[in-house]
Amino acid sequence: IVVWTDADMTYPNERIPEFVHHLVANPEVDQVVGARTTEQGTHKWARVPAKWFIRMLAQRLTGMKIPDLNSGLRAFRRDVSLPYLRLLPPGFSCVTTITMAFLANQHPVDYIPIGYAKRSGTSKFHPFRDARRYILQVLRMVMYFDPIRVLMPIALWIMGLGFVKLVVDLVRYDLRVTTSTLLAILVGFQIVVLALIGDLIVRSRSDN
Repeated sequence: IVVWTDADMTYPNERIPEFVHHLVANPEVDQVVGARTTEQGTHKWARVPAKWFIRMLAQRLTGMKIPDLNSGLRAFRRDVSLPYLRLLPPGFSCVTTITMAFLANQHPVDYIPIGYAKRSGTSKFHPFRDARRYILQVLRMVMYFDPIRVLMPIALWIMGLGFVKLVVDLVRYDLRVTTSTLLAILVGFQIVVLALIGDLIVRSRSDN
C-alpha cells in the first residue's frame, strides 16, 4: 500500500493508519481518498470555483461522483497503480491523474471526510495557469481511457444542428441545401468516426 500526502501540514496525517486499515479491511477497494470538507488554501476566491468546475467536469466525463478530485491525502494499492505511473505529469496534476486513472478503469475508490488546516509555507498554486492545466489533464485522461465519452456528445450535437438546418434549408430554399449544412453534418460524422477509432485503439491497448 502506498500512502500519498503533502508536506505543508494541511492534511491530518495522524489519520494515515485509518486509510491503510480501510484498504486492508476492504480488499475490493483499490484507493482511499481524503475528501476535504473545507478549503483553507491561498487564492480561495479562485480555488473554490475553479475546483468546483473541474470536479463537475470530471464527474460528467467519468459518470461517477467525485467528492474531492485533487486531494493530497490518499492511500492506494501499489500493484494497481503501477500501470498508470507513466501517465503521471509533474506538478499539481498528479493526484488528479491517479484519481482519474483509477475511476476510468473501474478500480473502486472510497472517500473519507477529512479536515484541512491552514498551510505552512507559501503556495505555488497559480489560479489561472494551474486551473487550465487541471482541465486539460482531466480531458486528456478521459480521452486516453474513454474517447467516446468526450467526442461522441460533441459529434451528435454538431450533427443534430446540421440536420435541423437541413430541414430548414429544404423548406426555405425549395429543396436545396446550403454548404454550411453539409459541412456541419460531415464534421459531425468525422468526429463520430474519430471517436470510434479512438475507442478501438483503447480496447486493443487494453487487450495487450
